[in-house]
Formats: sequence, structure tokens, C-alpha cells
Amino acid sequence: MKKPVLVLLTLFVLIPFAQVLAQTPPAAPAPVTDAATAQFLATLAGGQAQAPSDLTPTPTFMTGCGNGPACGTGQLCCFLCGNIPGDGDTSGCYGCVTGTRCPRPV
Repeated sequence: MKKPVLVLLTLFVLIPFAQVLAQTPPAAPAPVTDAATAQFLATLAGGQAQAPSDLTPTPTFMTGCGNGPACGTGQLCCFLCGNIPGDGDTSGCYGCVTGTRCPRPV
């Protein structure tokens, strides 16, 4: 008879502690930003600057593959030479390959 009474009393004693522990913690204060961080964040809000006209990108899949025409649909323009030619001209080393990956030159 004593054991159920002790268990019941223990539960009653623990209820207030459980309520205290179940409360949500206070909200964290907003982070403090210094002037340099604020200036940096302001530059991000303005968007990206336009690239200069002399830096137009020319990906190989749009300009042709080596000395030949551009590759067809489902083909990749891959570097096929194992060693770079002695004259340094690698334009003849590119070729169209059907698949999802370029082969590794050996």
C-alpha cells in the first residue's frame, strides 16, 4: 500500500517541474551587424552588374567542336587526344561523342 502512494506523491511533486521545463525559451535577439556588413548586404540587394561587352562567354557546345561543326543533339564535344600536340594546337583534338560522358584520354 505504501508503494502506490509514494509513486503518486512523486508524480505530484514532478508536475510543476515539468511545466517549467516545457516552457518555450525566449526569442534570441537579432544579430548585430557592423557598418561593413551592412554595406556588403546593400550591394547584394542591388542585383548583379552587367558583364563588360568584351567578356562574352563562348561555350564549346555553341561554337563548334574543334575544327568541325557543332555537335548534334545527344552528342558532347570531347577532348580526345591523350597528349597535347607538339605545336600546342588542340583544335584537332576535339570530336563529337554520343553519350552522357566524355571518354578519358589515355
